[in-house]
Amino acid sequence: MIDAPGPWASGAFVLVEGHSVVHTERVATDGEDCTWLQTEDRSPTVRLHANPHHWNQRRGPRLAEVEFRNDLTSAEALDLVCDGIGEVDLVTEVPAAAARRVQQSRHARLVSVAAVRVLAGVLDREAEGLPLHDGRARRALNLAIDRAALVREAFDGHAAPLHGLTPPTPLTALHRFPGRLRGYPHDRVAARRLWAAAGGASRALRLAAFEGWEAAADVVAAQLRESLDLVVEVGVLDRDQQYEARRRLAEQGSGDWDVLLLDHGSQSADVPPVELHRAFVGRSGEFRAGPVDPRFEQLFARLRAQTSQLRQVLAANRIDRHVTREASALFLVAPRSLYAVNRHVRFLPYATSFELADTSVRRRHWSRRRRSRRPGRDEGQATA
Repeated sequence: MIDAPGPWASGAFVLVEGHSVVHTERVATDGEDCTWLQTEDRSPTVRLHANPHHWNQRRGPRLAEVEFRNDLTSAEALDLVCDGIGEVDLVTEVPAAAARRVQQSRHARLVSVAAVRVLAGVLDREAEGLPLHDGRARRALNLAIDRAALVREAFDGHAAPLHGLTPPTPLTALHRFPGRLRGYPHDRVAARRLWAAAGGASRALRLAAFEGWEAAADVVAAQLRESLDLVVEVGVLDRDQQYEARRRLAEQGSGDWDVLLLDHGSQSADVPPVELHRAFVGRSGEFRAGPVDPRFEQLFARLRAQTSQLRQVLAANRIDRHVTREASALFLVAPRSLYAVNRHVRFLPYATSFELADTSVRRRHWSRRRRSRRPGRDEGQATA
């Protein structure tokens, strides 16, 4: 949180104009347990200057100034980085549908990273008229999904199929081995058999998705209709509706949906279940839609008690096997984080966060070419 200009920043940059604040609200769940609901407040422009006293000078900063443009829509920012220079140098959260446009641009290039991030479906296990309380029904939903087709049709290849809630990235390789359960294959016959054994549906399944994931929701809905002969209604939640949905989830209330598609990332690459699995399944999970899973709580408590990396990996592996076996969520894909970057900007993406300490600009970058004096090696500015 940087809420006012000042000299106290210990990072690579110091705030000189604007603010960028994350408000955290404590929300009670069951008994004395709680979770947190976060909202963001950013000024239209946030300007940072290089911090000359940064403790790690070898890493950076390598830019004299960074300006964040929060007054632009995603479409406007893409237009500026792809079609011109001098206005925007870097756009985060580029949708997969726009990746080809960036790749074909004269001024920008596409940078991607296998992020510690998942797109999964929250399952309302207490939904009336659907057997989602039954593990057979939840497994049927997962067997009904053709994840390879989802990656092709909704992400143009910029994603990887999920086998559980641990995304397949180089940083999480240890947590997917050894003893890792195989993911759910696409098996319509087995899906229909399990769905029928669980009792089937007495009404349409309501599938909702956060704004930005409409294409994925449409593909998932079509696959559920075809695999399970199920009536599926699709809805997309705008920003205000997303906040309300998050609040109702955090309060363990029901929503106007049965399956909710949303993405969630982890800044803990060492122990992904601390954020990913807890969020979807844990007692304090902000996305848990159903009763507490006692076995998960036992496994999670064991994980928190470990101090060695090897024991943490083994404990995390047990959690992932349990969550996969119970089909505690609708496992879909791990989307890659995509960036549109000016061709004369050196940008290093991270799998868990967005940072600019390592970012620099080349001599042909607009901010250096227009200087009357010869710039130093790392001088320049970038606009994000």
